[in-house]
Amino acid sequence: MNEDQIIASAQRDVEARRKAAVDRRWGGPWRWLLLFLVLAVLVGFFAVPAPLPRKLLLAMGGVCGLRPAHSYFVGGVQLPLEARMTGIYGGALLTFVVLVAVRRLGARRLASPLVIAILALFFMSMAFDGANSTFAELGLPHLYMPTNLIRLLTGLLSGIVIAPFLLWLVGVVATPREPAVPRAVVRSPWELIVPLAVNAIFAALVLDGRAVFYYPIALVSTVGIVGVLTIVALLVILAISGLAGRVTQVRQLVAPGALALLVAFGILAATATARWTFIASLAGQ
Repeated sequence: MNEDQIIASAQRDVEARRKAAVDRRWGGPWRWLLLFLVLAVLVGFFAVPAPLPRKLLLAMGGVCGLRPAHSYFVGGVQLPLEARMTGIYGGALLTFVVLVAVRRLGARRLASPLVIAILALFFMSMAFDGANSTFAELGLPHLYMPTNLIRLLTGLLSGIVIAPFLLWLVGVVATPREPAVPRAVVRSPWELIVPLAVNAIFAALVLDGRAVFYYPIALVSTVGIVGVLTIVALLVILAISGLAGRVTQVRQLVAPGALALLVAFGILAATATARWTFIASLAGQ
């Protein structure tokens, strides 16, 4: 063996030891403990003796204002997120599921410049409508009267942007760098048709307003926000745990994913508690 081969062999041995150490750290009892805690939180939430719509509304209290005028009512029950947030997080979850279904998990390239430009326009539509809505509420000049329909649709468009962006970040942070040209999360503009169609169906259910659609809409949107927070927390955990760039199998993400989910639950619980405690203190004055 020449000098370069010896160095390469040593580097492979060091990397193998590091990978084995990380696997031991996140395997065994820790994995099962974290999964048990996730299950315990979910069971505890659903076991609280209150109607599920009420619990969802309270749990999302730290996410948005929950203004009735900015919210949709399905079957006479207010959705747990305002119209724009319903679109953003519902759209993000639905698009993420579509992309994972077509096996884009682990892709390390976002998209072509044309697709990125289209996604940028989608996101800018939400930002523009948000600014216009803010100007209208403040009594400042604005281009058009904001409506929940526009909030919902532009929110869905931004959700279609958030999902591939997060999937791309997971691929970049978690998986090893490949010598070949990396796969793209969205390969062509045509691949946006399915997410657009799925989100159009979701919007139709929201607008229909029948009671039978309440739980599908409410759960998709709330699971969407939990999912987004979980992925963000997972990226941080991977970066500081030694797993960054070393994930080659989905099972390696079970334990850090469970921890990230617990972090997401904690953030939602803390922000909701702060919001309702503050409102209660104001009411008691």
